[in-house]
Amino acid sequence: MLIVGTDQTVVEADLVAGRLACPECGTALRRWGFAKRRELRRRKGAVWLRPRRSICPGCAKTHVLLAEDSLVRRRDAAEVIGTALVARAAGSGHRPIAASLALPATTVRGWLRRFDSAAERIRAHFTRWAHALDPLLPAICPTDSAFADAVEAVGIAARSAVRRLGSRPAWSLASVLTGGELLANTSSPWAAPG
Repeated sequence: MLIVGTDQTVVEADLVAGRLACPECGTALRRWGFAKRRELRRRKGAVWLRPRRSICPGCAKTHVLLAEDSLVRRRDAAEVIGTALVARAAGSGHRPIAASLALPATTVRGWLRRFDSAAERIRAHFTRWAHALDPLLPAICPTDSAFADAVEAVGIAARSAVRRLGSRPAWSLASVLTGGELLANTSSPWAAPG
């Protein structure tokens, strides 16, 4: 899996020109068909996508090129999921959040549970990124809500990124900084800032 931009024309041009590198070995990736067609539910309606697949001629591993507005194995856009996470951090329950997003309550409850189970790891990860992006940032002290602290850390990292790199949606940045695995059902750590 490799997180790329949302403009498929630019992604295709970068792939053809050899500007996308294998995350395993660094060799320039080549085109290798497409992944399964999937629906991505966005705030303004669903779209159907067919993500590009690539192959590395160096290590022979294949990678799906997932747009940064998506998360691995999630049908809903990162922004939609982020909206639910922010609402939960503000005290809303899963049923009112689901109703406001016109989504099944079980879907939203699953996101909230997954995020909550990894909240401390998410908070630490995004706190490290916030300080890597803005070394002058003051200490970010945790409070008594790991969930809210994790959501706040994503926001602080996003603000640090905007100051340093320019405008980008916060939840797209969250996807990029976790390799699309913000809500992945694994315990493997994400790449930390260098």
